[in-house]
Amino acid sequence: MNQRIKIFIVEYDCVSLITLMLWLDQFPEFDVLGTTINTGNLKEQIAELEPDVVLLDIETPGPEDIPVLKEVKSVQPSPAVILLYHGDADGLEGVLESESEGQLGPERTLGDLQEAVLKAYNRRLIERSAALPPMAKAG
Repeated sequence: MNQRIKIFIVEYDCVSLITLMLWLDQFPEFDVLGTTINTGNLKEQIAELEPDVVLLDIETPGPEDIPVLKEVKSVQPSPAVILLYHGDADGLEGVLESESEGQLGPERTLGDLQEAVLKAYNRRLIERSAALPPMAKAG
């Protein structure tokens, strides 16, 4: 049996949060560990739960979202982050795009969400395994 992908959701809108949870509940390979509607103690929650993937709602992408993204990425081990945005994608350029493992716009579908989570999780696994030193034969 494969390990389930642990997900943490940061969503400011309760209706969107419930929708995301219902969508993710349809996939047995996903396990929603926790959710929050504010970023007050976000770093501590993520450090305690150690999710593989964080779904981070940023409404309309812009520079004001960079500190929250950097806070999530500073947790060790660092989770993969998928940005969920509702506005124009113009603000995704730069740090938001390069520091996140995926971005999903307002027209996202259930299939888009599943694909983005799997891709981000697999990318994170590859990055973590590449960081491990190669084993040498004793002799």
